[in-house]
Amino acid sequence: MNITIADLARITGLAKSTVSGVLNNKAGFSEKTRAKVLEAAEKHGYVPNEIARGLTSKFTKTIGLVIKDITNPFYNRITKGVQDVANEHGYTVFLCSSGENHMVEVAQMNAMVGKRVDGLIIAPLLEGVTFDHIYELKRKEIPFATLGEIPGLTCDYVEFDDYQGSVQVTNHLIEYGHAKIGFVTGQRTSRASKQRFQGFKDTLFERGLTLSERHVFHEAKHLADGVDVGNRLIAMEDRPTALICFDDVIAMGVIKAFEAAGLSIPGDLSLIGFDDIELMTFPLTSVSIPTYEAGKLLAKILFERIFEENVSEYKQITLSEQLVVRSSVKRM
Repeated sequence: MNITIADLARITGLAKSTVSGVLNNKAGFSEKTRAKVLEAAEKHGYVPNEIARGLTSKFTKTIGLVIKDITNPFYNRITKGVQDVANEHGYTVFLCSSGENHMVEVAQMNAMVGKRVDGLIIAPLLEGVTFDHIYELKRKEIPFATLGEIPGLTCDYVEFDDYQGSVQVTNHLIEYGHAKIGFVTGQRTSRASKQRFQGFKDTLFERGLTLSERHVFHEAKHLADGVDVGNRLIAMEDRPTALICFDDVIAMGVIKAFEAAGLSIPGDLSLIGFDDIELMTFPLTSVSIPTYEAGKLLAKILFERIFEENVSEYKQITLSEQLVVRSSVKRM
């Protein structure tokens, strides 16, 4: 059972206002009274209710974080960055995952607002959806920052240069002699997927190469999707010599399929991913994305909004990506 201030008042025989004043470290109470309240609180395991406290103060000392996929290591690093900054401010982070479902995202964000969080950080779906729920945050003057730019809305955001990251990857493969290159896209609601695919296509065109639609695999999300792509490639007579995957998780699935068939990376297929995730044990060439730094930046920007510091202009930051070369690409 949670011990309340009313319970402590009954136990100590003191007024609720006295107990509350002592617990909130207000002046005007004798040392004897303070000791009596604090000893009772410790003995009976009193834990302050931060949300209830927030009802009578400006802050609830909580922020909300809505990400797309709690199982994807990409978002683990963002979450860690947010939490590290929140801890510095003595804040609790309420974490939700939309599962890349727009209606779930809207419901979760509204639930956070209902809990009276002091601010929100959102990694929203950015393609093929509406943004009324985020426009509403600005209308209500609720502090927030987003991972990615919201069309038609001036707000704080941090984004990654996914287009240039893909240009780096494609040029790397071409410089290694690859002309038949395939691509695995992510979800249609992912702007990162759209930009990476566009950077890939534009670079091929600029380098005088053509793209075969047979070598493009759409809407991959999980490791199992990567396995499916790998199996389809294995059965293909005219498969590409190299493949770019939307992320490392999908690339892991391709590796799993090839290894199960007795084939090798890069012997039978050169492979590149995105995100450069820490749990990857295979020496995969990948694109390092500063996700932890992005999480910290989003949190710092949000707390500036919450505490009304340095907020004369909206902060809109684009972080660069870096190709990390390992041994999953062979020279042709």
